[in-house]
Amino acid sequence: MIKKPNRLRTIGRRERVNLPMLEAFGIEAKVDTGAYRSVLHCISCHEELRDGKPLLVTVFNLDGLGEKTFEFPRFYEKLVRSSSGHAEMRYIINTPMQLGKKTVRCEVSLTDRSDMRYQVLIGRKTLRGRYRVNVQKKFVLG
Repeated sequence: MIKKPNRLRTIGRRERVNLPMLEAFGIEAKVDTGAYRSVLHCISCHEELRDGKPLLVTVFNLDGLGEKTFEFPRFYEKLVRSSSGHAEMRYIINTPMQLGKKTVRCEVSLTDRSDMRYQVLIGRKTLRGRYRVNVQKKFVLG
């Protein structure tokens, strides 16, 4: 039997990411293998009357330039349970995330992380089949 080479790229417990659809670059993100989906801090997000209208997402200080509002025509809502056991309905968007030289599309849940150190978490669903995590290192991708 021929064994396939392991093509997983190694990343550290912290990495810098780019979120091109949100015009945010060089954001320090925490790699969180306990989180299913990736998570993004947002100030507010709301639907405009749901009749095919986009989701309006306002993010703050991702790249130090203040508040920005973006429209996402495709999204859904899901009940998400945090690590502390608290459940909340969150909007989920699909957006590209650049980790090093590779860009992957990932589902991102939106919530207020203003009291958290990292505005972006990279969850298992984004990592699966693409990356392995070396928890002893940071910023492996450069």
